Amino acid sequence: MKTDKVTYDIKLDKSDQPNGTIDFDRLAFLADKISKIAKGALQIRIGGISHKKGKAVKHLDKALQIRLTGIKEGSTVLNCETQPFANTIAGIQIDAFRPEVALELPKQTPMSLFMLAFTEAFDDTDEEKPFLDKPLIKDLIDLKSFFKNDNEELIISNNNVTPTITLKKKDFSKIKQLEESYPEPQNIVVNGKVDVLQHTKSRVTINTEQGAIIGILKDASLNAEIKQYWGTDATVYGIGHYKSNGRLNYIEIERIYQSTPEDKYFSKIPFAETTEQQILKQTTSKSNKNWMREIAGKWPNDVSDEEFDNLLNNL
Repeated sequence: MKTDKVTYDIKLDKSDQPNGTIDFDRLAFLADKISKIAKGALQIRIGGISHKKGKAVKHLDKALQIRLTGIKEGSTVLNCETQPFANTIAGIQIDAFRPEVALELPKQTPMSLFMLAFTEAFDDTDEEKPFLDKPLIKDLIDLKSFFKNDNEELIISNNNVTPTITLKKKDFSKIKQLEESYPEPQNIVVNGKVDVLQHTKSRVTINTEQGAIIGILKDASLNAEIKQYWGTDATVYGIGHYKSNGRLNYIEIERIYQSTPEDKYFSKIPFAETTEQQILKQTTSKSNKNWMREIAGKWPNDVSDEEFDNLLNNL
């Protein structure tokens, strides 16, 4: 039995515009950003990445429909409705790395995924942030342009079914910091056993000594080539995309070769850090040194002035 449609209120408060009104260009901008974020949040749950290359999937576009049903005063309140995914994408293949999503996703809607994306971005206790990646975070930041002054508030509610979220212009500085915590994509080499994922031609898993990682085929021409490596050890070259904690999120596969004994060196999952994280680690490492212990018994009689200066500079 299908669940009834779910309603949401989007309230624009403390705006310079008259109550009960919103400019067409702002309404179109807001609708576009909500839809884009909801789509990214859905795709990362289904396939592990928010921005999927290639043709749009028609049944997903239908599942992401959100309709404006009215505008009322009380500041400006937009009434919207949408359907839970149980009505629209039942039986769809879910990311094999997160089977628990299959239980929760049918209860969600495009609007609830939009809200959950911001909730996850603001959650300081969640270091892993499994349902965010750098492209989706960029989409969150893009919504900042909607706000015309520092006091405006965008309040999204659902009769307390999904926790209400309130967004202000200043909130996006925190999301920007989150984006900057993600290491830049970089060229990597990974060695492991290649396994096919059902119901997809563009994704594989690479089982390394440290666990499985997602592989995304960069070019459709690789579809036929990679079949010969299913169930065997192979060496994969491509671009690694990372989470904010430095762990590899997925590899965008550019080339694949038969594994050699020397390639076992690449059977560990690569780890990455931002420049700021590297500097902090070096600074922390140096600050933890006991500099008195380093120079004890070595000055002034045992070393020259030049050697002593070099010793201090290296602490």
